[in-house]
Amino acid sequence: MKFVLARHCETDWNRIPRIQGRTDTLLNTRGKLQAGALANELEPVKPKISMIFSSDLKRASETAEIIGKHLSVPVYLDKRLRECNHGVFDGLTNQEAGQKYGVDAVKAAFAAEHFHYDFTPYGGESKTAVAQRHLDLLGELTDNYPKDTILLIGHGRGLNTLLAVLDYEIGLKREEYRVIEYPR
Repeated sequence: MKFVLARHCETDWNRIPRIQGRTDTLLNTRGKLQAGALANELEPVKPKISMIFSSDLKRASETAEIIGKHLSVPVYLDKRLRECNHGVFDGLTNQEAGQKYGVDAVKAAFAAEHFHYDFTPYGGESKTAVAQRHLDLLGELTDNYPKDTILLIGHGRGLNTLLAVLDYEIGLKREEYRVIEYPR
């Protein structure tokens, strides 16, 4: 089955940058324009995208709604596509996190971006938990819609973690998409 992965578009917190995690931020004006441009890029994807599943966080669901309207496909929200819970780091800049919890603690928590991170000591999630909930959704969608092409709108750490555990190239950036096969 084919899945198309795309990250939510820009928020004001992305520009700062501030660790968003589970904080429910909105797209900014540039983010809305990015979502429209991404919708144009997704239009020629073959086979045609039949539906969108999105994180229920506003920055992702707004991105999905803009794209869904453009492609005339339904959008469904699923909390399994939420960003990693960064625990006490959510809402802080890296500098603020370093001042509050120590630079070494921040480096350790964010180590190896998509391979070995673990925020559980800080009230958040581990890579294993993030990967598992994304894989659970892929399995369910594969069982229920085996012939469809589904667009997943999620978050940077979550989708790149999924790419890493499926042995795809990581580094999915905002304003781009990646087509994957699952199961591989």
